[in-house]
Amino acid sequence: MPEYVGIRMLKAKAGEIVRNVQRGMRYVVSIRGRPVALIIPVEPVPEPPQQDWWEALYQAGSLLEWKTQRTTEELLDEVRG
Repeated sequence: MPEYVGIRMLKAKAGEIVRNVQRGMRYVVSIRGRPVALIIPVEPVPEPPQQDWWEALYQAGSLLEWKTQRTTEELLDEVRG
């Protein structure tokens, strides 16, 4: 069950309250006795998988099919004008 804390107490003891939240406690913040916010621990966020970008680029390039017999140099010359 969450513990209630007034906005003044939150300001005065913010560091302590955040440390308690890290340990799993929950707080309902109130202003003039009316609940306005809930402070809860953040769920663990998984690390994004590390990707070898060069390998991904190489694999993407291997999926391309060139429909020309021209060389890269010829294609670049055409694009450059």
